[in-house]
Amino acid sequence: MSDRSGQNESVAERESIHAVFADPPREFGMMPMWLWNDDVTEKEMLRQIHEFYAQGFGGFIPSVRNGFSRRVGYMTDEYWRLMRIAVEEAHKLGMKVILYDEASYPSGSAHGEVVKENPEYAARCLISVQRKITGPASGYWRPNPGRSMADKLLCVVLGRETASDILDPASLKLLTASEHQLVRYDVPEGDWRIVSVWEVFSGGKIRGAYPQEDDSEPLSPPAGDILSPDAVACFIRHTHDQYLKHLKEYFGNTVIGFFTDEPNPLGRGATRGPNPKAFSVGFLEDLRKRWDADVHLWLPALWLDCGPRTAEFRRTYESAIQDRLFKVFYAALGKWCGDHNIALTGHPAAHNEMGPLRYFQLPGQDTVWRWVLPTKKTRLEGPESVIPKSATSAAAIYDRRRTSSELFGAYGWRLTLDETKWLLDWHLARGNNLFYPRCLFSIQGRHAFEAEPDQCIHNVWRPYFGIIGNYMRRVCWLLADGLEICDVAILTDVNKMAWNASKELQPAQIDYLYIDDAALAKAKIESGRLAIGTQKFRAVICDPQDLVTTDELAKLMAFRDAGGLVIEKWEAGSLVGQLVKALGRDVDFPGWPDLRTIHYRKSRRDFYLFVNEEEDTIEGRLSLASTGSVELWDPLDGSTRPWPARVADARTQTYLRLERRQALVLAVDPSGEPQANMELPSVPGEVVAPIAGPWRALNASGSVINVPCPGDWAQERGYKTFSGTLRFLTDFEMPKGPKVPVLYLDMGRVGDIAEVLVNGEPVGVRAWAPYVLKIGHACRAGSNLLEIRVTNSMGNVLDGLQMPSGLMGPVVLREARKPEISLDGGTSKTPRL
Repeated sequence: MSDRSGQNESVAERESIHAVFADPPREFGMMPMWLWNDDVTEKEMLRQIHEFYAQGFGGFIPSVRNGFSRRVGYMTDEYWRLMRIAVEEAHKLGMKVILYDEASYPSGSAHGEVVKENPEYAARCLISVQRKITGPASGYWRPNPGRSMADKLLCVVLGRETASDILDPASLKLLTASEHQLVRYDVPEGDWRIVSVWEVFSGGKIRGAYPQEDDSEPLSPPAGDILSPDAVACFIRHTHDQYLKHLKEYFGNTVIGFFTDEPNPLGRGATRGPNPKAFSVGFLEDLRKRWDADVHLWLPALWLDCGPRTAEFRRTYESAIQDRLFKVFYAALGKWCGDHNIALTGHPAAHNEMGPLRYFQLPGQDTVWRWVLPTKKTRLEGPESVIPKSATSAAAIYDRRRTSSELFGAYGWRLTLDETKWLLDWHLARGNNLFYPRCLFSIQGRHAFEAEPDQCIHNVWRPYFGIIGNYMRRVCWLLADGLEICDVAILTDVNKMAWNASKELQPAQIDYLYIDDAALAKAKIESGRLAIGTQKFRAVICDPQDLVTTDELAKLMAFRDAGGLVIEKWEAGSLVGQLVKALGRDVDFPGWPDLRTIHYRKSRRDFYLFVNEEEDTIEGRLSLASTGSVELWDPLDGSTRPWPARVADARTQTYLRLERRQALVLAVDPSGEPQANMELPSVPGEVVAPIAGPWRALNASGSVINVPCPGDWAQERGYKTFSGTLRFLTDFEMPKGPKVPVLYLDMGRVGDIAEVLVNGEPVGVRAWAPYVLKIGHACRAGSNLLEIRVTNSMGNVLDGLQMPSGLMGPVVLREARKPEISLDGGTSKTPRL
């Protein structure tokens, strides 16, 4: 093999990396958020841990949730006994554990212990009590927020109302309140508004551990003030320090992190208001340092329009709150974790927020409540569309090894493996490489509906989830310990990430990472590139377009002067063209707006991960900027094989076919030479024969049952709410001859998972369309027995959804065809499917 990179790879080294891809280290497996939502027993706990192990998971995150047993109790002796057993078992199995820092969420309460230790540590907020007055008028008013003895009046502001809820900023003035908050007013003709601003406890709660402790219930624990350094220190003493005391010897080896969950300065369901604003003791001083006028006079602008500077004041307030949250809460947790050789992980409250992630050793985000689905615009538009890139970008610019995502919470029991695969690929194609799916300790009674569904232990698809588990382990290994090759940065608001530029780039297969003001400030300009963290960008796009400050503009202009591309103002229709003209293309696969790709470099190779996000097959010729010998790596089965390619115009020209829900990897070895004369694998072709039956239907015990085939058993009496597996058998004939042809079984429509056996030999499993498998190798001349075991959705038994279930067909045999593709620069003969 010729060596154009100056690095030689032996056959043994090449075989070794193939073997690692086929079976990567366990640490790259998913780590389920394991919700302890019932009475946890040692025996059942150990059984479930071993089930995680069998499914290829890399570890788990024990998380106490609403419904947890009072018999065990949160942080009792029994709790610590069980937690220690769980961690010890993980250690024996070579699995990892991430600890959860709260009894449910949001973090910062220690199940109410923070406020129990000191009531002054409860979450605080600002509220306004207002009065309208028509002048001329004079008199007295005592603003009354309620009867709480803890409420503190901060100021009273008078302003002339020029329109509904709009105050003239020139008219604002402070009124003096007496000892008993009595305020005298004297106003001339016109409409006036008196606004009193109060510091109060928010009344916010967290979702507690036990029944009767959900955030809407009276026994729910009070939220702590996570903007207070003293309250945060108290939280750490009651949580992190306790875990260290009981599990110290496992920190940094088996215990690798602490998970913080949706920290919220107000807590959940703040009862004071309307429209309460986050606050803490000492915060006004933070705000004063940022504002050029009397802060008290401007506080009404948090609720009312006070003229042209209203938006500016609100942004200043939000920025001050965020910075305080970063420094008081996230920085403290990040430092504690760093000091104890573990990682801060989890995610902030807002899914389009990247600022807090600078304090995470393992930055993450979450995707819940069916926000993102194959059919929703949110995959490309809106704040949810930036979720995976938020975490990936933070990992890149702050030089973190892994980037995580919590997902599937509240996606419901209707979630299928089809949706599961799509959403996982949606994250993978955007660079995430560690995943926290959901597993429930119990689904008894109402325990089944605590942020459902269960992804493994209690789901009917459990026997097949290992397909997903091993697939994820391979791709997560592939996307770790290397470098994402990305030329484009999007400069955005750290607290409210924009998505308009992203929406233009993704359909054009142009990768990007987000950067913020802090990242830009520390950037260096090296050889015409903007160096930040592990990345060296050739172009910066501003989104939103009016974001840039004076300091940022100076850095961007220096980058432009050094040869970099800066796009401050742009239009949707021309942005991609500007980039391609200046930078060229890394991947050129035109005509497929739902193709996603990420370019990752490791092990002296360039890896291109391709993901099909649309509902049809993608097929055609493509070119890559990287050149060398090419291999096709399939993460679903771990296989690798040489792949045809040629070099033209200093680019690799090759061919790729991606079925619906398929992801494939092209591995380019720069030390090798491409080989164009190579036979491509066959693909399904034309129908050669139907398999019409008759079909026999059997239940799991082998008894004959009366359900239609082809047909939907969820419409049949006795099976409308059945979730499980049924077996469908029939015989089919193969023509007699010296050789059985290469054939594909096309099962048509299936709800939802099909496991196929031919003559008793397992052929394969398909958990999403197309339900097509190669079966010729298992067939014989003459009569053949075909068995299809179909598993449907838990949405039927638990939610009564009657989702289509069964073998709906039509079932046919298809011939094999060879893809017809030209790599010589001519037009592809392969039709668009």
